[in-house]
Amino acid sequence: MKAAIILLLIAFACPVRILAQRLPEGKLNRVRERAYDVLHFKASLEFEFAKGRVFGEATVTLTPLRKLDSLSLDAIALNVRSVSLRSKSNVKFRTTGKALNIRLPSRAEVGETLAVTIAYDATPRAGLYFRKDPSTEKYFVDTYGEGGLHANWLPIYNDVNDKFTSEMLVTVPPPYTVISNSKLVETIMKGEGFTTYHWLQSLPHSNYLIALYVGDYEEGKLAPAFGSIALSAYTPRGRLSEGLYAFRNAPKMVEFFSNRFGYRYPWSAYDLIATPDYTIGAMEHTGISGHRDCVLRDATAPLDFGPPTFDEYYSDWSAEATISHELSHHWFGDNTTCASLGYIWLNESFASYAMMLWDEESVGRDQFLFDLDLAKRHYVNYVHKENIIRPLEYHRFDNADVIYNEQHTYLKGACVLHMLRRILGDEQFFRSLSLFLRKHEFKNVVSDDFRVAVAEATGRDLSWFFKEWVTGAGHPQFEVSYTYVPTAGAIDLSVKQVQPRVEGQGVFTIPATVTIATPHRTRTDTIQIKTDDEHFVIPSDERPLMVSFDGEGSLVAEIRFDKEVEELAYQATHDELPGRLWAMRQMSDRHPTSKATLSILAKIIDEPRSWADASEAAQLLGAVRSGAALTVAKQALASNEYRVRKAAVLGLTQFGSAAAGILRETILRDSHSDVVGAAIVALARVERNTDINFIAQQLTRPSWYNEIVIACLNAFRETKNPAALAYLKKYTGSVYKQYVREAAFIAWSAIAPDDSALHRILIDAARNSPLRLQQKAIELLGNLYVREAEPTLSEIQRLDFDANLTVGAKEALGKIARMRGGSDHRR
Repeated sequence: MKAAIILLLIAFACPVRILAQRLPEGKLNRVRERAYDVLHFKASLEFEFAKGRVFGEATVTLTPLRKLDSLSLDAIALNVRSVSLRSKSNVKFRTTGKALNIRLPSRAEVGETLAVTIAYDATPRAGLYFRKDPSTEKYFVDTYGEGGLHANWLPIYNDVNDKFTSEMLVTVPPPYTVISNSKLVETIMKGEGFTTYHWLQSLPHSNYLIALYVGDYEEGKLAPAFGSIALSAYTPRGRLSEGLYAFRNAPKMVEFFSNRFGYRYPWSAYDLIATPDYTIGAMEHTGISGHRDCVLRDATAPLDFGPPTFDEYYSDWSAEATISHELSHHWFGDNTTCASLGYIWLNESFASYAMMLWDEESVGRDQFLFDLDLAKRHYVNYVHKENIIRPLEYHRFDNADVIYNEQHTYLKGACVLHMLRRILGDEQFFRSLSLFLRKHEFKNVVSDDFRVAVAEATGRDLSWFFKEWVTGAGHPQFEVSYTYVPTAGAIDLSVKQVQPRVEGQGVFTIPATVTIATPHRTRTDTIQIKTDDEHFVIPSDERPLMVSFDGEGSLVAEIRFDKEVEELAYQATHDELPGRLWAMRQMSDRHPTSKATLSILAKIIDEPRSWADASEAAQLLGAVRSGAALTVAKQALASNEYRVRKAAVLGLTQFGSAAAGILRETILRDSHSDVVGAAIVALARVERNTDINFIAQQLTRPSWYNEIVIACLNAFRETKNPAALAYLKKYTGSVYKQYVREAAFIAWSAIAPDDSALHRILIDAARNSPLRLQQKAIELLGNLYVREAEPTLSEIQRLDFDANLTVGAKEALGKIARMRGGSDHRR
């Protein structure tokens, strides 16, 4: 799931802070015990689109793991009409709201094969989603099953630790097409133009990977991988050219991952789908991946997958990263699958690192190192903001969203894998991945399976690494300093670990690289850090121009390393990319008024080693905030690289009203929607009383995925000007994309939190919206203490069809209840 991303060491620009860090709380989730093993699942389905209903007949073929007189299938609010088994057509059963309990006609023995057929219908509230396209009046239906959601529309074993083959026969009227897992066996023409699509997944997979997409789709063929693995792109009708452009590199990705992991893509084919307002960003199934239609684009669009971001010049989730992330799950997640969500890092951390590997292959080393640095910054920022640390393997959580936490499971986990790669070296690391895949193909896995695979592939016992980085939490916080001793011809390097000693986080054992640059040579040594206070003597015949601690960014850590501006200036132009970025941040943070700081930033913008160097320098001009820096920022706005221009816009927010005129000019003249969107939001931040009509005039400008509209709504929120309500209210309507609606909800809430019309719209959205929008509406109803929302929130909590919504509704109700006796005036 996308959800996707990673990290390494960050030599952080701010001082290390000692925080009251803690492990997250939640119920204990163990690997589920099973009474039977599902062998095959077959479903025949029809729909009543307007009512969001599904009519089905499902046959579950299974074998008991112990003697059984009865068996239970997960079935959330399914209306079961009949159950048959063998030749008996009226088998006794009972439904509980969450389960279908079946009384077997006779005792089933271990090893016996049973085929249970269930006729049912349902109006699912989760797992299977119906959406009407307001522009065409046609429906789109799609699935998302992570976190145990598929039992809302299928009677099934609803956990990850069972694998089986599957078959879907789905009948739809014209003009609809059905796409499911792996192989389209046949299409059967029925009366009145109806067609049955028969799909088969002949390799075993977990239930949440079952795919179903229904809509008016166009199919376009991509180049076959290795000349034999078929790939297709599916898009809503009329948008195929954008899909073929977006997915153009998928065949190369299949070949690259097959070679890199030493394990050929195992599924029979690969389909990539873009669907309007998909429930989540993207989702891997087996032989198919779904993507929200923000992936669709041409060459003028930003590199981001979406939603648009106006606070950073680059996102962890580019379109390429997201596409490669979902594909790489076909090795890690779909093939080897975590035995429970407590081991989800074996799916998501691996896929997040894989998307960076694709950047390393397709773009280059600096992009790869930047990906790691960005992911690490996001992880560390999260820890400082939330004071939460968590092991990658963790079994206490109340809903799936908690364990899918992006900053830990995706970003930190990817960076931990990179640390392991640096310890083992490329040959041993990728040989370990290959053995892990081959040894556990189409099976469920736990963390120790990977540790054992590493040991078997390399002969090395890395139990200490798994203890500290997989089942242990947190990360080291280093304080580094050095003294050059010319009489000894050596550097005395001090490395201290100052992170808080709390449950889950202690002292770390880790190798680190130190790069010494002198006037005549540069060399890199590896030191072994084992205690909380270490000294290393490193020979050096000359006084160093630079001592860089982990300049290549291979550690998941924070570093405080105080240096004079002259050494930082050298490092900013000579180190590896993460070290260069760190040095620039240190200069702007600790030496913002030094002439050397502005000189180096200007030089990097003018003569960059990479787009990332120039972008970082452009944004950091905001820390200098001088007239000369403003002049350099104007020069950066003339860059041919849109990310540099966007970074300059972000830097301008620190100049206050002095930047307003430049931002207006940028809004009117820049050709890239990402830069324009960032400038619109920046203008509202530097000039809170800015002309609302000027912002509103930008609403009609065309842009990728309504990026400029979303920027305007964000700007309205920043101004808190009631006059903006006349423009933004309409964007809460269901005719708009969910990210547009979400931005409108948030802006309206910021401007007029007591507005009863807003409350009514949020209550309706909490009942009937795409999943992400439901979650946001529920959150806002709690934050605004809307008492009228209590019946709706109570119903969501009572029905308990999706824990991600149920837990959110419980939290919102708790906020409202806490304010009943307080002085808050909101209703």
